[in-house]
Amino acid sequence: MRVSSRARFGLVLAISVSLCSTARADVVGRLKIKVLNAESEKPLPGARILLMDSAGVRAPLTITTGADGVALTPPLENRAWKLVTSVGEFQKDTQSVTVLADVTTDIEVPLEPLKEKTIKITAERDRVRSGDASSAKTLSSETVSKFPLTAGNHQSLTKAIRAVPGFAEDSVNQIHPRAEHAATSIYLNGFLLPGAFQGRAGQFLAPDALQTIDVITGGFAPEYGSETAAALNLTLRSGTLVPFRTLTLTGGGFGTGETSFTAGGQTGSEGKKKLGYLVNYTGRTTDNAIEAPQPDQQTRHNGQTSQTLFANFDYDLSLVEKLSLTVNTAPARTQIANRTGLSAPYAPVGQGFGYGGVKNADSGLASQETLGQDIYQQDNNGFGTLQYRKQLNAKTTAVLTFGSSASQQDLLNNTAGNGATIASSTLAADSSIEFHPTIKRQYNQSQLQGNVTINEGKHILKFGGLFSDQRGNESYQITPGSQSALNALRAIDERLVASGGTMVGDNYIVGAPTITPTLQVKRKGYYGAAYAQDTFKVSEKLTVNYGLRLDTFRSEQTVDGTAGDTVTATDLSPRVNLAYNVAPRTVARASYNQLFSQPPLAQGALIGTGVKPQRVKMIETSIERQLPQNQTVKLVAYRKWFQDQLDTAILIPGTQIGVFSTVNISAGSFANGLELSYDKAPQNGVGLGGFFTWANAINKLVNGEEPYSDHDQLNTLSAGITYGLKSGANVALSAYYGSGAFSSPIVNPLDEDQTVDGGKRQARTELNFRYSTGAKLLKNDLQADVSVENLLDSRSVMNFNSPFTGTRFQQGRRVMFSLTRKF
Repeated sequence: MRVSSRARFGLVLAISVSLCSTARADVVGRLKIKVLNAESEKPLPGARILLMDSAGVRAPLTITTGADGVALTPPLENRAWKLVTSVGEFQKDTQSVTVLADVTTDIEVPLEPLKEKTIKITAERDRVRSGDASSAKTLSSETVSKFPLTAGNHQSLTKAIRAVPGFAEDSVNQIHPRAEHAATSIYLNGFLLPGAFQGRAGQFLAPDALQTIDVITGGFAPEYGSETAAALNLTLRSGTLVPFRTLTLTGGGFGTGETSFTAGGQTGSEGKKKLGYLVNYTGRTTDNAIEAPQPDQQTRHNGQTSQTLFANFDYDLSLVEKLSLTVNTAPARTQIANRTGLSAPYAPVGQGFGYGGVKNADSGLASQETLGQDIYQQDNNGFGTLQYRKQLNAKTTAVLTFGSSASQQDLLNNTAGNGATIASSTLAADSSIEFHPTIKRQYNQSQLQGNVTINEGKHILKFGGLFSDQRGNESYQITPGSQSALNALRAIDERLVASGGTMVGDNYIVGAPTITPTLQVKRKGYYGAAYAQDTFKVSEKLTVNYGLRLDTFRSEQTVDGTAGDTVTATDLSPRVNLAYNVAPRTVARASYNQLFSQPPLAQGALIGTGVKPQRVKMIETSIERQLPQNQTVKLVAYRKWFQDQLDTAILIPGTQIGVFSTVNISAGSFANGLELSYDKAPQNGVGLGGFFTWANAINKLVNGEEPYSDHDQLNTLSAGITYGLKSGANVALSAYYGSGAFSSPIVNPLDEDQTVDGGKRQARTELNFRYSTGAKLLKNDLQADVSVENLLDSRSVMNFNSPFTGTRFQQGRRVMFSLTRKF
């Protein structure tokens, strides 16, 4: 539904100011506990319910049932809580319950009379999120630490979420949700984090700082927006009642070393927290940072040094008011891996010599490594949030948050002979050194958010709005290293090359020595949103989430002081999500969503060109069932229709340097997907556990042509199995299989008839292993871990001459050894 930009933007501001509320997810929910006499099924008033936090952050709290046998908890963090229920002459009941964000979960506790002398078997907790209409999966910090998903890089959040169905991993830290390139919103403690993280070579937030990762891929409530291929609702770790410090030192293959230190605690009298704190630092160095352009010699100019520093502080102003401050910085320096040349079987498609790597070793051209190419990327991302939360009354909670982010992504060059002055007479006709780039990009965003949540009987009403101011400065000086590179650069954008040249045949000839120009780009704009939604528990079986979301976006660009494109867009999007309990512990879900995704600010477009927001219509159905012994199985089907789909590629196709640009696919497109997942949770962390996911996704143009984007992967499988002992020792395996991205076939870009392996998509498999002693086996609370990434040492092609990432091969086997001590 299209509406006037000015009128709708005025409405966004009016709603935002009047409600002081935010388009955001929350990290708290409630429990509605009904205590019954198991024999007569009558309510039990006066029952005492003790709630204990599994994370050890909150002091135990007690609530009591009223005359109707019902008690409603205050807002609780979305994680596992232990419930102990007791009253009079009845047997005590103990069970574990998971609080769901933004949901009031109904819990029924039948108590057996003491006279019965029966042995009560406590039912398993609800694992199918029966009151939640979204399509989501929660990864706890224990899940991430037990399974070797991040065996080779403990800083990687991308690798951790491979356990979620629908995510296809690609090279260069990219992971594609449900046949889209990226477009993933990140919420920290309910705050929608300002963007500008696309194209990072390092990590921006380590899993060590997270308590839970709630990954939502469909059935989006109206509160979710900005980027809507997926939403990561991250609950940050907080200071615990018992102070702790943890130090982990890791060393392993490819010169990899990691350090992680975490400290947390609370101040104030016992049971009355005033200030909670948690600080986390991670550092990593490696000689094999990013997937290299060859299967061997992967450490050639491929090193990285990266850090993350995170701090989270909570201050209880009163029993109903809390102030939270979160800060994070994540600098990284990453070398751009050099081509060293491919082996003889790749001769039909180019062995990685010359411009674009399309020539062979017999061309007489030296490789990038031999020529001493030295290009590196400098990242530095930081963000901070200040949040005020107040429980206005027993039914209403309000939150106001201010946040800002700063992003630096520079591509710099120390290659010998990298002067900016060129002339065609001094340029080689061709060279493996393609460009000498000096590219600097800085982005700043400030954002104000707030929300009001009202629990009213069978309804949870939520209203919100946000406003984000976005600004960026970029400069581009890309000096060609050969005449071939000069021609290719001019074909992309004439402003990037020296003016005054002449065309001689297919060559652009620069006569007199001329300095390569530097283009200065300034970007500014805003993103605003408002929403209203209701989660209505229609009956014991049916829950409906419905509402409207209003999004507005504006982006302006200037290049060297000359105005470029201005893009404005405003949409009003309806959403309806249903959850129906078709049988005990069996939930069917269906949803219709209209979605609006703003383009990424970081490297957001071709130089000076505006990019339109992406609009999507999505329908989804699913069925989920809980099986005995903590098992669940889920089947999902979805279809998306795209308008102005966002896609990202390298600014200069065929190269390895990460100058990414986002563009719109003008032709209409659609995506179909089918997902199957299975999970088994070990009982109290002991015994057998595991997961399995299979996703089938295809992305095509509406006219039925072949898939066109790197984020199209037909089959993706991820699985894991773990076995834990009471001592805390644990052994686990995880596996990942991808049938191959659209850019994985090994084809000569100059002659598509020349191929390797028949030009088929190249599948890849990764098997990881982890063994942990736990903290009880060794002395002095030491814990030892051995992890192996890519146990089978598979080095398959991931991308070949891809317009997104160039040529990339799977990283080889990496063995890691860690020691952890808590003190």
